[in-house]
Amino acid sequence: MKKNMLIGLLIVLALVGYIKKDFLIEKGSDLIFGGQQYKEDVLMIVLNEPATDISPYSLNLNNMIRTANVFQGLVAFDKNLKITPALAVSWGNVDPTTWEFKLRKDVDFHDRSSFTAKSIVDSLYAAKDAKSSLVATYINTIKEIRVIDDYNIQIITKAPDPLLLSKLTKFYINRPGNIGTGPYKIREWTEGVKLDLTVFTDYWGAKPAYRNAEYVVTSNKTQRKNDFESGQTDILVAVPQEQALELPSEQIETSYSLEVNFLMFKLDDELIGKREVREAIKTVFDPAQIESIGNSFVRQASQFIAPGVYGYNSDIPPFKFDEEKRANNIFEDHLERVKIDYLNSYKTLSEYLIKQLRYAGFSVNNNPVSPNELLDKIKNNTSQLFLIGWQAEDGDAGGFLDAFIHSKGEFNNGRYKNDEIDKLIEESRQEMNPQKRLTLLQDIMLKIQDDLIGIPLFESSRLYAIQPGVDWEPRLDGLVLAGEVK
Repeated sequence: MKKNMLIGLLIVLALVGYIKKDFLIEKGSDLIFGGQQYKEDVLMIVLNEPATDISPYSLNLNNMIRTANVFQGLVAFDKNLKITPALAVSWGNVDPTTWEFKLRKDVDFHDRSSFTAKSIVDSLYAAKDAKSSLVATYINTIKEIRVIDDYNIQIITKAPDPLLLSKLTKFYINRPGNIGTGPYKIREWTEGVKLDLTVFTDYWGAKPAYRNAEYVVTSNKTQRKNDFESGQTDILVAVPQEQALELPSEQIETSYSLEVNFLMFKLDDELIGKREVREAIKTVFDPAQIESIGNSFVRQASQFIAPGVYGYNSDIPPFKFDEEKRANNIFEDHLERVKIDYLNSYKTLSEYLIKQLRYAGFSVNNNPVSPNELLDKIKNNTSQLFLIGWQAEDGDAGGFLDAFIHSKGEFNNGRYKNDEIDKLIEESRQEMNPQKRLTLLQDIMLKIQDDLIGIPLFESSRLYAIQPGVDWEPRLDGLVLAGEVK
């Protein structure tokens, strides 16, 4: 009786203009369906970079930190990059190019229209037609989506695609106007400044703890620090190392980022192509020193992909520092000339690497460059020795192998060629048996390690500052989802 009276009062107030229609719908839904008790404090998540796109079609992590609250795919990654059900409840292969998905029923979009199989077909066409859609290239192996009925579909790929499920985590089902099915809907976006989200009370899944969440951009380091220390920020994303060292350790969360930084050799170079030279270089860098340069917010890498990435081979040991070899001056003052290319932002690390190479007897020409300049040098195979990082955002080794290792890879271009490895990489692209494919990838990782194509140095981390009383754990994919904050 009291519930009915309160709903009636809300309707009257709406009619006379005292409250907004959206508020009435959300509060009325709370009352009718059991009264989810949301925290009324606004969850404040502060980032240092603005969103460039809040549509479902951007794969930029900085954008997806925000949009993954609003949109969902057929499947999703959990915090450890395991595939979990989302808008599909189950799936399987009919044959190597045909996937069958059973869809979740009783799912509504934020405009309260129903999610059905047709929604997926519409979203596919929209993703392909959208201007500057990164998703379009990501799902270009899909030949057709065949509707069986409202809650069953088949996805037919052009060729066997073992990475389809990973790709589908980025293919968001949506309706025009940035309308999704996620736990939050967009209330307001102030471009470059703030994304204001409010809970979708008819969400099919676990209800968020906070009714409202704001993703705010504050680029000034001092202001970011002051706002957090004064309690205005709940979660601070991308905390600088120097600030992290100043805050109490219990307020800092560290998550390794799946990004491995490595030195890569030009194997067709007259000097670097000699295995004994590469073997010697491998001994002169001290992992403890590198971790110290990173203020212990980095850890030594044993291979070119990080733990947690599909294809990681735990049997590969990390390289070892050999103080005796370094002290003995490997090349006996022959002053072999070598040029190392690296990003401007790697200043302190590059200084250490150059110093160690000079101790070993190299005459080093250091060359700090912009990201575009470095990529151009790598693509054109004009870099004798380069320092770069690679992040396996889809949680799979295949992207790195295709780009850096295959002889026709975008970042190889003759630097390294091994016919056996090429064949194995091509086989892994179409191997649909997960265990067989994992074995293939691990075998490739071991073989390229044995070929000494470069030196994996360290895995970088992401740093977050968390207010006391805010319960949240970082994810391997770097997303900061308001619905996971307790």
